[in-house]
Amino acid sequence: MKSVQILIPALVTIVLTAIFVILAIWLTALVPPGEWNGLIKAGIVLFVFMCTLLVIAWSAYFTLVIRRSLEK
Repeated sequence: MKSVQILIPALVTIVLTAIFVILAIWLTALVPPGEWNGLIKAGIVLFVFMCTLLVIAWSAYFTLVIRRSLEK
């Protein structure tokens, strides 16, 4: 049971990270060439990175809440 408690959050984290990496690549490909091209792409990558961290943190928090409620 302990391995399932570790394996499921790890798999969710890996899947979410992969989805957000693909999203960042796709969004940066949509930026047209120009003077602000690099800055816009960097902004997109930073935004997607911060969103990834936020989603993983909320996922960990809700996992903790669910585990505590099941233990009671």
